Amino acid sequence: MAKNTPPLVSGSMPLLGHVVEFKRNQEELVRRGKREAGNIFSIRLLNKNVAVINGADNNKFFYAQTDKTLNINNVYTMLEAAFGQVLFIASKDEYNNQRPLLQYIFSREKLAGYVQGMQYEVQRWLDSLGDSGEMNITEEMQQLAQHIAGNAFLGPDFRDELTDDFWDAYADLGRSLDPALPPHWPLPKFRKRDRAKEHIQNVFRPMITKRRENPDAYDDLISQLLTVPQKDGEIMQDETIVSLYTGLIFAGHETTAGQAAWQIYEICRSDEISQMVQTEIDEKLPVGTQINGRVLRSMEKMYWTIDETTRMHPSAPLQMRIVEEDTELDGYHIPAGWLMMTHYANGHFDPEIWSNPQNFDPERWSNERKEGKNAFNIIGFGGGRHKCTGMGFAKHEMAIIAGLLLQQFEIEVLSEDVQAALGMGASRPSEIYVKYRKKQPNLELPSALPEVAVV
Repeated sequence: MAKNTPPLVSGSMPLLGHVVEFKRNQEELVRRGKREAGNIFSIRLLNKNVAVINGADNNKFFYAQTDKTLNINNVYTMLEAAFGQVLFIASKDEYNNQRPLLQYIFSREKLAGYVQGMQYEVQRWLDSLGDSGEMNITEEMQQLAQHIAGNAFLGPDFRDELTDDFWDAYADLGRSLDPALPPHWPLPKFRKRDRAKEHIQNVFRPMITKRRENPDAYDDLISQLLTVPQKDGEIMQDETIVSLYTGLIFAGHETTAGQAAWQIYEICRSDEISQMVQTEIDEKLPVGTQINGRVLRSMEKMYWTIDETTRMHPSAPLQMRIVEEDTELDGYHIPAGWLMMTHYANGHFDPEIWSNPQNFDPERWSNERKEGKNAFNIIGFGGGRHKCTGMGFAKHEMAIIAGLLLQQFEIEVLSEDVQAALGMGASRPSEIYVKYRKKQPNLELPSALPEVAVV
């Protein structure tokens, strides 16, 4: 039986441990840990010991033991404080009770409608750009992803109900997320979070009431949640519906916005990759194509760029669990009460797995190379039973954004030193400025397209 706990990474400060470096440069911290100790080591965040793991086998253990020896819901107190007891931050029993609804929300049938809403919102955005100009893609993707999430979960008239005040409050929720600090501390950003949460609840409550009182007038996800039961046969309570929507909008825009910006940046700054993607768009997505599942599945090279973006620039760079039972892993003893963390900085760039891992190389995902064949080498969308249920939604969204943008515009990247701005929520790039020019200036395309089933 292993007796030694994982070795502590150098640089731990009295009382604070590694919390300062973790907030400033967590990538370097975990990479230094691997250099010093290998695939498992420890850091300290204030009074918490954290076992940091690396490698596919350890990642597989991490996901397989979630809800067994490892606890997921109690570790993300920052998310619970912002969104409530929903999705993976709910208790195990509550998560299992909600799971049929989550599967319904991201079912193949629902995804068909989401794809059409995505196309509508992306084309509406493209139509607003004019024939040429410059823009900050990072900022544009943030707003576009908000609109796509709003359309998906409330329908095309969401702008009438989710006004600028709502999105301002939502931004305060995102800015409050901090994995290092207890969310109950009386800090200004946590006070703003609580005010924002109350404002969002005040927006959603009358929306729920209107749909309950006028069921024939609405056909959106709120109206459906008022009729679709959970696993226990009960209809979700109003407060939980508000929390679920708040969490879904976060998952549906905050995490995807950064990856969509990174994807466009990586495609367009390489002539070779840009040409590869453009050739596929010209063949599979010519101007006027109505996008459906068949069209999306035909664009394999586009999805290679999405997978490569997830490898190099995941929106969720780390995941944590609480160790609930004494655990032996990789020759070390990890006591109950510790945290366990997996981080992309090592596994996603391991030269034993990925050839030239610092290069953005979509073809590594091709059938000929299959470098990503072991799914546990990638943590961007989680793994096992806890793989993100909205992964298909996110990937289709990224494909439609990049596909329609490059179908209709020539893009030149102007920014040279783009860095990851991790912040406390989802990862995103720093400002990415591009120059754009419409390929056919007089071309007019309809923003609203008829619904086409995913087949």
